[in-house]
Amino acid sequence: MAVVKELICLANSRKHLGRCIAGIDVESNAWVRPVSSRQTHEVSAAERQYRDGTEPQILDVVSLRLLRPKRFGFQTENWILDPSSQWVKKGRIGWGALCRLEQKTKRLWINSEDSSRKGKNDRVAVEQEFVLVNSLKLIRVGSVTIEVDRPYDVNKELEVRAKFRHEGSTYILKVTDAVYEERFRALGVGSYELSESFLTVSLGEEFKGHFYKMVAAIIERRTTEPGSDR
Repeated sequence: MAVVKELICLANSRKHLGRCIAGIDVESNAWVRPVSSRQTHEVSAAERQYRDGTEPQILDVVSLRLLRPKRFGFQTENWILDPSSQWVKKGRIGWGALCRLEQKTKRLWINSEDSSRKGKNDRVAVEQEFVLVNSLKLIRVGSVTIEVDRPYDVNKELEVRAKFRHEGSTYILKVTDAVYEERFRALGVGSYELSESFLTVSLGEEFKGHFYKMVAAIIERRTTEPGSDR
């Protein structure tokens, strides 16, 4: 049965030719990831934009119509969106309200020595899928180092990763936050320091035998309004 939900937008990240949108439901405090009915599940521009053609921004409160829940393995947060219904911006939250959404977690799913060549604690082997029960986390970190590097394939764009520590573990994860990825690619190869931030971390679909952890949103305290009014 179709429902209308209000979500606090906590991810608008790159996925294939569209975006991956995710947020926390204002009423239930549960994660929701609106997805399309296409095989790759990405959300197109026409499906996600507001009436004035603008994009949902991180920390927007968004009203949208969803058709039904559609679990994909451990991605239990997924709902099929209604492509005929336009999304509506209801307001925004600030740092104070964001802090109340922080998720306390000891680890980001499973940590192991099985990391990619440029990552650290950045993937989970498919053989361990049976222990996975969700795919989204909102964590708070004291600092983040953005690392911009050249890919092995010189014909591809610069790669952007986030290095941070959380609960005693170091992570180096690819950044898919569309705004931050573009911003730091423009700065070129190098390392860039960010101060206290929230990170939305997503566990993606299977790719060559692994599920990869990605930073789907970076929310810096210094650039976020302190208030919490919607």
